[in-house]
Amino acid sequence: MGMSNYQELVDKSFAMIEEGKWDEAFDDLKRRESAGEKDAVAVLAQYYLYGIGIARDVEYGIELLNKAISMGSADAVRELGLLYYKNDIGFPVNQYKAVELFEKGAQLGNEDCYGMLSECYMYGHGTAVDDAKCFHYTMLAAKAGIATGMINAAICYEDGVGTSQDPNAACYWYKEYLNYAPEDDFAMLRIALCLADPYERFGIRATGDMLNEAFYYAGKAVEKGNVEAHLIIGWFYEKGEVVPQDFNMAYKYIQIAAEHGDETAKRRIRHYRKNLYGNYYIPEY
Repeated sequence: MGMSNYQELVDKSFAMIEEGKWDEAFDDLKRRESAGEKDAVAVLAQYYLYGIGIARDVEYGIELLNKAISMGSADAVRELGLLYYKNDIGFPVNQYKAVELFEKGAQLGNEDCYGMLSECYMYGHGTAVDDAKCFHYTMLAAKAGIATGMINAAICYEDGVGTSQDPNAACYWYKEYLNYAPEDDFAMLRIALCLADPYERFGIRATGDMLNEAFYYAGKAVEKGNVEAHLIIGWFYEKGEVVPQDFNMAYKYIQIAAEHGDETAKRRIRHYRKNLYGNYYIPEY
C-alpha cells in the first residue's frame, strides 16, 4: 500500500510544525488550496477541525472537507466519514451517514474505507450486519495491508463469516496482523486455537508441528496476561500434548483462567480431584 498524496502532505505539514515552522506549513497549504489541489484542501480542513495553531472552527473545517470531496478527494471522503462514525470534537455522530461516505470512498478506491466497511458490516455499525459484504470489503482491505482488514479476515475464516471456516487461512491472517501489531495477545491466542483445535470447532487432527506452534503462541499470549490462553496451556498439560501430562500444572493454569472469570475454565476445574498425596487428577483419565 503506497502512501497517498494526502498522507504525504499531512506528514510534510506536521514535520514543518514540529520544526517550529507553523506559518510556512499553513501558508504552503493555502497556496496549494488556491492552486486547486484537492488533498491540500483536505489537509487544511484538519487545521480548523482540531485547532492546529489556529482557533478551532469545526463548521469551516467541515466546509473544507466537503469542498475537497467535490474536487474528488477520496481521503476527504474518508475523513468526513470518520467524523460521522466517531469523534471528540462535538460534530454530530451519524453512523448511517458514515457508511454512505465509506461506500463512496470505497468506490473511489480508498483502502481505509474498505477497512471501515469491513467493520461496519461485521458488527452492524450504521447498517445491518451483512456477512457477504463484510467478507468482500474485509478481503479488499486485508490484501491492501489494512490492519482492520487483516484481523477481520482472520475472524471471518475462523468463524465462517461470509465464507467457509478455514483455520489455516485464519492462521495466515492472524500472523499477518501480528506483523502490524506484534504485541496483540488476542491474535496469538486465536492462532493457538486454530492450530490445536482444543474446542474441536474445526474437526481437524493437529500434527505435532501444529501443536508445537500452538503451544508457542499460547505461551506468548500467557506472557501478555491473556486469560483464555491460561486455559489452553492447561489443556496441553491435561492432554499431555507437546509437554508431559501433568494434572498439577494443568490445574494451575486452568485455575488462573477460572479465577479471572473464564466460564469454560470454571466448568473444567470442577472435574479435578486431589488424591491423598496432594496431587490433582481427573477421574475419567
